Amino acid sequence: MSEKLLQINQALQHKIHAEIKQKGQISFAEFMKMALYEPGLGYYSAGLHKIGSAGDFVTASELGSLFAKCHAKVFADVLQSLDSPIISELGAGTGQFCCDVLRALDDMKSLPKRYIITEVSADFKQVQADKINKLPEHLSQLVEWQDSPPQQTFTGIIFANEVIDALPVEVFEHRNQNYLQLHLHMDNDQLSETWLPFNSEVSERLQQMKLNLTDGYRSEILPNLPAWIQTTTENLSQGLVMFIDYGYGRNTFYHPQRNNGTLVCQRRHQANFNPYQDIGLQDITAFVDFTAVAESLQLAGFELAGYTTQADFLLAAGIHQWVDEHAEFVDYYQLASEMKQLMLPDEMGEKFKVMAAVKNFDTDIIGFTNNRWHEL
Repeated sequence: MSEKLLQINQALQHKIHAEIKQKGQISFAEFMKMALYEPGLGYYSAGLHKIGSAGDFVTASELGSLFAKCHAKVFADVLQSLDSPIISELGAGTGQFCCDVLRALDDMKSLPKRYIITEVSADFKQVQADKINKLPEHLSQLVEWQDSPPQQTFTGIIFANEVIDALPVEVFEHRNQNYLQLHLHMDNDQLSETWLPFNSEVSERLQQMKLNLTDGYRSEILPNLPAWIQTTTENLSQGLVMFIDYGYGRNTFYHPQRNNGTLVCQRRHQANFNPYQDIGLQDITAFVDFTAVAESLQLAGFELAGYTTQADFLLAAGIHQWVDEHAEFVDYYQLASEMKQLMLPDEMGEKFKVMAAVKNFDTDIIGFTNNRWHEL
């Protein structure tokens, strides 16, 4: 470990330990929030190279432009039906999706009025700006950054790829028909786990989900998901919301055999299941309960318009068209390889799901028309 990485790791551990000593204990969600987002020290805030072959993981938009082109086709159909539409992207990573989708929308003569990126990481903002500023001026001038979702009412599209998985989760254990919440305390200057009762609101929510769990079953929940989706989407008066992430419907998410939960950490493209090692230097994520996402969208006033696997969505959105039409001009093998990574079941095709919801918009969404809906 380099000196810089060691300093980040030690400084963040010190801050987490100090927080625990002050409060006596913290919940796992508080720990995860600090590990990922603590200013200047957290994984997403310390200026480390995270995405791509030299980072810790690869997202769909980093594989090439096919992912964005398929979404551009879907977006164009929506944008053309709205007045002065805006695209609002949450957590734009390196900015590659923004660049590729704007180029494709430009070709389709379906550009939005503005493209707003909501980004909490100053490091990512700089990476995004460096890339987007290389676009033709008529495209780059459409893009602006905000620290929170649009505060004014707008029509258009809200899009997020691999964002919900990085929201801090609470870890629970099912014991004697009750749910206990994971907390962390210090034991001889080492992080140690302890279990305490949930507050009544979260406990009632878990009970209402009527999960058939055995004693000792351990998993995760996002108690603040309804509030997060409400805040994220409340100013969209008409249009489409689309979330893409790895996850399952509730019955599969809380399957009896998945009794250790879904938490996973990534560093240098290697997965592990220990969130307490390399704090600040590794990503910590959890799979998404898409049933909870659907419920939260409906509470926020949206109508579910589609939920399926990434493979089925991209197929319905015409991914083969992009490969076949451009085969003469680019390396066909490269495009075919990109398509396989996006669509094959043992790559991204089945693990990733796509959920769409609409408000005051009754047109079918491309990518879901005549497409099988996955189980929620």
